[in-house]
Amino acid sequence: MWAPDLESLLQLAVLLKSSMAPHQEERRGAMDALESFKIQPEFLNYLCYILIEGESSELLKTHFTAQDLQNNRASAGMLLKNTMLDANHLTKGVHDIEYVKTNIIHGLYNSNNSLITNVTGIVITTLFSTYYRQHRDDPMGIQMISNLLELASKGSEPSMKTLSKIMEDSAQFFQLEWSNHVKPIDDLVNCFLKIMADSSTTPTNRAEAIKCINFIIPFQPQSLVIRIDEFLNNLFQLAQNDENDDVRVQVCIAFSSLLKFRPDKLVDNLTGLIHFMLHLINTVTEEKVAIEACEFIHSFCTDRNIPEHILQPFVSEIVPVLLSKMVYNEESIMMLEASNDDDASEEDKDEDIRPMAPRIVKKRGGTEEDSGDDDDDDADDGDTDVDTQWNLRKCAASTLDVMTNILPRDVMYVAFPFLKEHLTSEKWYIREATVLALGAMAEGGMKYFDDQLPQLIPFLVQQLKDMWAPVRKITCWCLSRFAPWILKDHTEFLIPVLEPIINSLMDRKKDVQEAAISSVAVFVESCDPDLVETVLYDELLNSFNKCFEFYKKRNLIILYDAVSRFAEKVQLDERAMKILLPHLISKWSSMSDNDKELWPLLECLSYVATSLGEKFMPMAPDVYSRAFRILCHCVELETKSQQNPSLVVPEKDFIITSVDMIDGLVQGLGPQSQTLLFPQGGDNSLLQVMLQCLQDPAHEVRQSTFALLGDIVYFFDPQLLAATLSQFLKFIGTEIMHNDDPDGVPALINAIWCLGIISERINLGEYIIDLSRVLLDLFTAQGQVLDAAVLENLAITIGRIAITLPEVFSNGRFASDAMWKKWCSALHDLDSLDEKSSAYMGFMNIVNLVGEHVSISDNTLKNIIKGLSTNVDPMPFAQSVYTFLMKYADRIQGLKLSDDELRFLQQFNGN
Repeated sequence: MWAPDLESLLQLAVLLKSSMAPHQEERRGAMDALESFKIQPEFLNYLCYILIEGESSELLKTHFTAQDLQNNRASAGMLLKNTMLDANHLTKGVHDIEYVKTNIIHGLYNSNNSLITNVTGIVITTLFSTYYRQHRDDPMGIQMISNLLELASKGSEPSMKTLSKIMEDSAQFFQLEWSNHVKPIDDLVNCFLKIMADSSTTPTNRAEAIKCINFIIPFQPQSLVIRIDEFLNNLFQLAQNDENDDVRVQVCIAFSSLLKFRPDKLVDNLTGLIHFMLHLINTVTEEKVAIEACEFIHSFCTDRNIPEHILQPFVSEIVPVLLSKMVYNEESIMMLEASNDDDASEEDKDEDIRPMAPRIVKKRGGTEEDSGDDDDDDADDGDTDVDTQWNLRKCAASTLDVMTNILPRDVMYVAFPFLKEHLTSEKWYIREATVLALGAMAEGGMKYFDDQLPQLIPFLVQQLKDMWAPVRKITCWCLSRFAPWILKDHTEFLIPVLEPIINSLMDRKKDVQEAAISSVAVFVESCDPDLVETVLYDELLNSFNKCFEFYKKRNLIILYDAVSRFAEKVQLDERAMKILLPHLISKWSSMSDNDKELWPLLECLSYVATSLGEKFMPMAPDVYSRAFRILCHCVELETKSQQNPSLVVPEKDFIITSVDMIDGLVQGLGPQSQTLLFPQGGDNSLLQVMLQCLQDPAHEVRQSTFALLGDIVYFFDPQLLAATLSQFLKFIGTEIMHNDDPDGVPALINAIWCLGIISERINLGEYIIDLSRVLLDLFTAQGQVLDAAVLENLAITIGRIAITLPEVFSNGRFASDAMWKKWCSALHDLDSLDEKSSAYMGFMNIVNLVGEHVSISDNTLKNIIKGLSTNVDPMPFAQSVYTFLMKYADRIQGLKLSDDELRFLQQFNGN
């Protein structure tokens, strides 16, 4: 049995206390000393001992006060958890953890000390998510699960909460075999079902037991499938009899999960469930219960397995409840009424400023999409001081939004009389909620609004003058929701609507300014570029100019975003440069390198630089110099922090926006920016920094870096990459092989796009075998659902590579009718003429090279002709197309082709 050396124990405990000292120098010294402790094999044992035995250790009790000892124990536990998270320590055997595995559960025994039991639970959870996942054959894993289940069955809340944390992190692993061929999932499900049905246990334990099963439902293990009716009966019993808020929250979540994964089990009870959820929304005082009940309604409306005719009968019951819950609650009303005074001239406090992360994710391959939530995707009316969290009001608005998209006529029939009655209410919060509801219904009910909007829009415009700021704010948002209706068929409303919103940019209330500038940004985004350039250009420029002079820090951040969209939509001229650039450069010059306001400002500058093109050249050296300096500083600190974890590392957004700024210069200035980034004399330090960025675990950093790399190759002398090409290609290959994280899709897309650009400009001869295999592994993967944009970029890059090296795709996995059909299908919606033409140029080379080895079906033949005839310029590879058409001439004559496809073929009749 391991026992600590008392001198070492005391020394470590003193360091733990010093690491929390108020003086920075003492803290830093302690942290450095702890680093040397970390390399000791028994380090984790000591931490575990302090956590679980600290209260009974006579040595520690004589040297520390009760409060210091409590803090030390918690600190030891968190350091234990953080050290275990470094998987290398556990898998490579750096530390002995036998004592930890055997004794850590003791920290759950004293349920009166919630701080220690919580920290112990976190440590145990980490032990499972790191060590036991890798060592399922270790019998201690099964033993600990058994111990936790036994304690939970006897009513231990700390043990039940620990099991809940473990299931959240690792539920899928318990379906696999552990030590002695045991699958823990069977015992886990059995225990959780017993606890949730046990009326003698605490509500906390019942809630946590349901929560555990909720984590299991998506995996549908056999042990749950065969007892699903028992689970369902338990849920119905609790729904009827248990009024504890935590239990009700988990019951609602469980029904939502079953609706998604086992809707067949709820079909017979849907009416009762809908009524139960509406009852909760209407009656409970605890908002978190009402939100989960509303989330069930939301899931019910959006579930593709539930046909419209099943939802339809409930519309008349659901809509009035949703509308009633879109009114601010009493506490919010009081706060908003107390803060209706003008505040536009007041300076913002730092804590009021929520910096925006970069808005645009640069998705290459012809598409660019917003990375964050769009302004109106979920009927979210934006944040206010009292409305910053997801709440019942927002959930109700979002649910009304999706319902209107599915059954617009039915929802409008129920809602519209209600709304008309309340639009002119004397109570401002009723008017505000009514306008919110109109905005929420805008997208789905657009055509059903057609008769009403000509009268409704002037009325809404009038609300921009309401004495209550929340009404003015929500009206800006609501009018932006009707932008598609106005811009599609009713442009006569554009100026009457947009001018009053532009006037609201100078509102006396900051919240209204924020909503107005966001609304303007939505109109700019939705407008045709010609309309912005001819009708709105001057007014927008003048308005932005005033905003820059008038806005305080918080709304400047939103203004940068609006200017970005404006610059993205039109080519900025000299006048725009004279109005916008002085403001942007002035702000840029006044900020320190670690000011978070630089993120949106850098993003904005990158768009302005791209739009201004050569006109931005006089500013480019200073802007590039600073962006590169910030980038180098952040990357250097990131590298140093690997050796010294106590170093404070800047947020990743400084790296992302600096890289995007440099990329904006490259896109705007083209080849002219080469000497800026790579001065004469062979200074390639930017490439070295980019190589470090491609090792960053943050997807967004790699995503922006791949975008910059592609543009450097596209615009500059490819020889610049001669010394680093193999390293860049290695990182591209790694990205394509190993990035299977849904959040990493944009980085994956950029890596694939970048490889295609490189292949067109640099001979990849010696690397092509490995790279083509990596591409094909992903493209031909069976049973893997690929993002459509990933598939599209894979197809483009395969085509681009095949322009010069078609032989790598002319045999093996790609040389089949099924793969060619998949390739054509992947490019079906590609808009970019340049990219689609390049892709088909290479594809024709592959098809012609393969000869008779592949038997092309009529369907694939038709798909190829359809692809060639749509948004492709075939002239640069006309001979290749002609060879293909002659080869299959007899077959093509028998195909049913569209007029466009026949016209395409006629171009080649004379060849």
